[in-house]
Amino acid sequence: MDILIPFAQTGRIGAARLGAELKDVVQELGPPWDYGSSTGADGLPYLYAYGSLEIAVCHAHCQVIDAVMVQTDWTTMEWPSQEPGQPQTFPGRPTYDEALRALDEAGCPWENYQPLTLEDQCAIRVPASGATFVFATDEGEKPVLCSVSVAQHRPHPCG
Repeated sequence: MDILIPFAQTGRIGAARLGAELKDVVQELGPPWDYGSSTGADGLPYLYAYGSLEIAVCHAHCQVIDAVMVQTDWTTMEWPSQEPGQPQTFPGRPTYDEALRALDEAGCPWENYQPLTLEDQCAIRVPASGATFVFATDEGEKPVLCSVSVAQHRPHPCG
């Protein structure tokens, strides 16, 4: 939760923030470790990953970041470190109770988020940053955090 709380409070992870350009993230973290197979209008991928950190860019031409996501449903999360090629690792799969306790202890207000609360998941949102926490609510288990993300929900002019 130590890496997720600052993200929840600010909506950013270093240079990875809504409206920034992918080149700024690459300058800070180096080349992405992986990328998606789907491409945008410019022929470039629009999903880039640094372990558990995923960055989605505009599907048109500008490579502006329109979503930052942290996949937390892995047993061990990998995260970029200050040493290129040497990822940090953290335990994944925090529970609903652990996430809420960490947000409350950090003084980070949150609210239930109904648009992503469905039969097999629930969600909360941090109003200050727009960060959304999505939890899997599989029957018989405590809800487990699947992802934390911020996304731009309105198109921006580009091209």
